[in-house]
Amino acid sequence: MSAAMPRFFFHVRGADQRLSRDELGLDFPDVETACVEAARAARDIGEVFALRGQDPQDYAVEVADGSHELVFYLPFSDVVDA
Repeated sequence: MSAAMPRFFFHVRGADQRLSRDELGLDFPDVETACVEAARAARDIGEVFALRGQDPQDYAVEVADGSHELVFYLPFSDVVDA
């Protein structure tokens, strides 16, 4: 029987410092995989924000582990073209 994969939560932080919390999370084998998925999500969400007239550069993804400790912070500006 294999061990359960760790759960990661992808919160979105706005320029106003408000946090949109991911209450469900997703399971990934490790932090590196969660970070790759965070970059993919930031690109996808950034496109939606841009279509709404919002500047994706004003947002970031905060990846937290199952203990709700921050493990990775990714500004959308790192992955979304201005």
